[in-house]
Amino acid sequence: MNVLHVSAECFPFIKVGGLADVVGSLPSEVKRLRNADVRIIIPKHKAILTKYQSQLSHLANFTIEVGRKKNVYVGIDTLKHGNVTVYFVDNLFYFGSRDQVYNFGDESERFAYFQLAVLEALPYIDFKPDIIHVHDWHTGMIPLLVKLTYGEHPFPKTVMTIHNLAYQGIFPLNDYNYFKIPYDSRFEFEGNLNFLKSGIESADLVTTVSRTYAKEILTDYYGYGLQRLLRLKGDGLQGILNGIDYKEFNPVSDRFIKKNYSIDTYLDAKAVNRKDLSRSFQMNFSLGIPIIAMVTRLVSQKGIDLIQRVFDEMLLQDDFYFIVLGDGEKEYVDYLLGLKERFPKKVALSIGYDNKLAHKIYAGADLFLMPSKFEPCGLSQMIALRYGTIPIVRETGGLADTVEAFNEYEQTGNGFSFTHFNAHDMMHVIRYACNIYRVPQAWDLLVKNAMKDDFSWTQSAKLYRQAYRQLMKKQKGA
Repeated sequence: MNVLHVSAECFPFIKVGGLADVVGSLPSEVKRLRNADVRIIIPKHKAILTKYQSQLSHLANFTIEVGRKKNVYVGIDTLKHGNVTVYFVDNLFYFGSRDQVYNFGDESERFAYFQLAVLEALPYIDFKPDIIHVHDWHTGMIPLLVKLTYGEHPFPKTVMTIHNLAYQGIFPLNDYNYFKIPYDSRFEFEGNLNFLKSGIESADLVTTVSRTYAKEILTDYYGYGLQRLLRLKGDGLQGILNGIDYKEFNPVSDRFIKKNYSIDTYLDAKAVNRKDLSRSFQMNFSLGIPIIAMVTRLVSQKGIDLIQRVFDEMLLQDDFYFIVLGDGEKEYVDYLLGLKERFPKKVALSIGYDNKLAHKIYAGADLFLMPSKFEPCGLSQMIALRYGTIPIVRETGGLADTVEAFNEYEQTGNGFSFTHFNAHDMMHVIRYACNIYRVPQAWDLLVKNAMKDDFSWTQSAKLYRQAYRQLMKKQKGA
């Protein structure tokens, strides 16, 4: 079985969000299950780390048409990363000269070029995929292009993974001309070209990144206009929970934290990592007072509105520290800067993203807050559980699938949760969590429950391999 993953991002080469983590981990895990050759193809972004740029080997180059542009250069570079071959689509204009990954005003043309280049590259890379697995809107036209090329029973089969339905790749309808194909209703939605809609309608299988999110996106609230189309997929829509990289996120061997630890040694090590966190923020995090942390994008989706509503009141009345690492919308950044100014001894803030500091926070904090309005999967709560930092989440998407509310009487659960997107519900659960933190026996049980969980990619990889095999059986039976 040959599988080609197509994505705009892939860790460790280029990362903007969780998409990169998934594409950086899933192919390798599927390949480890044997009887599969799994490869990845991404754009050769300018921001790809220099150490990888120097390792690339040039494989081929050719030209394609993109709309009215003829003889548009495509270079294909490659390297072997771990057990997976990775290909890079090289074009200086579309990717190689731009400091960022997204948001340049010509996204439809850029990613039309990328998708066309991927399919035209297949004869040059000496790899015939049985499955082309595409990720998010940036690659959403590929399933349709495959069908238009090979017919309604194509070889290869296509899988489309939705990482976040809110981002659909919506452009003026005439932009379909970049693909040099006739008009097709599958890519039109409400008078626009919609890359994601095209992928959903054309792919042989649509997956999304948690079981609960797969149900949520069938509803009017979470469906962003595509809920009826998704309902029509029936069994062709599956929710498969993402995992996390257990090598990257491992408190036993994490090179970024002050003191490594296991489930048996976490107590003393957490205290050492707490002191290290104090030094990182130049604050004094006193023992016995819980540290509540967030590592997040500062956008509406992440529930920052709820924090705005009640945290001034809570920081006046309650005894806890609040740490935030992240960046995003100015409204939320300004609010947090003001909160830090009002509570300088209780609030620690780092605007931006710092991978090393993120690891220190996971290891040194006590509670991890994710009050998301919606969360297709979420990786941070899984990382927090791995480090014995207890999540407080709203019950949505992957948060609902991974965090079980603690029951102090039955001694079950691995975190705390609330149902409604309501600031006072969140406040009540945070206060309950802080009370449990002050009961050593209950807290020790909760931390050990959390650290026993397994959210590695192993189980997810097995489910994806099973889905690939089912598609191949259908192909053979067609």
